[in-house]
Amino acid sequence: MQTERESILTNKEKLFLLTKFVEDHPEAEIQDFYKWLYYGEFGMEESSLIMTGRQSVPELHIVLSEIKKEESENIESELIWEPMGLAARFVKVYVTKYYHMDCPVKRLVNLLERSPAFRGARMSFKLDWNLLKETVLELRPELSRRDFINFEERINFHQLPAMPYTDGYAEKNPFAYRVVSQKLFFDYFPEFEDNSVFHPFSGNESIIG
Repeated sequence: MQTERESILTNKEKLFLLTKFVEDHPEAEIQDFYKWLYYGEFGMEESSLIMTGRQSVPELHIVLSEIKKEESENIESELIWEPMGLAARFVKVYVTKYYHMDCPVKRLVNLLERSPAFRGARMSFKLDWNLLKETVLELRPELSRRDFINFEERINFHQLPAMPYTDGYAEKNPFAYRVVSQKLFFDYFPEFEDNSVFHPFSGNESIIG
C-alpha cells in the first residue's frame, strides 16, 4: 500500500487529475493553475513564510480561529481532502470538515510541520508545468501561449516563486485548508484514503481502511 501511494503517476493519470481540475474551476486563471501545481510539488510552507506576517501566532491558534469563523458563517467544504497538483505528494485538507470528522487539529498542525520533508524537485515541477500548459491551452481556448509566457516572465519562473490565488478563484473557493504530505495524511487517516482518486484507471480496487 505504501509503495502504491509513493509511486509516480502516469501521464494518463496526470491528465485525468488536470482535466478534472480545469473543468471544475472555470474561474481559474494561469496563476491559479500555477499555485495548484506548485503546492502539489512543494507544499505550502513557502507561502506561510512569504505571504503572511503572522509567524508569531501559533499555527494551532490560526487553524482554530479559521474553524470558528467558518462555523459562525455556516460554511463547510463537502470534501475533507482533494489532490493538489500532479506529483501525488500533497493533498489539500479542509480544516473545518476535518475537524467535524472528529480529527484532532493538533495532528493536522503536526502534519503541516513535517510535510516539508516530502517536497519534490524543480525539474519534476517544470515537466509537469509543460504538461499543464499544453492541456490548459486545449481546454481553455481563450488562453494563449503568449499568456503563459507573459506570466512566466512576470514571476521570474526560473526561480519558481510561490504565488497567491487570484481574487476570483479565492472567492469561488473560500474554505480554509492546509496542504500536507499525502503519505503522512493517509498513514494517520487510512479511512479517508481512496486510491481511485490518484489511480482511476487501475480497476475498482480500493485501499480505503
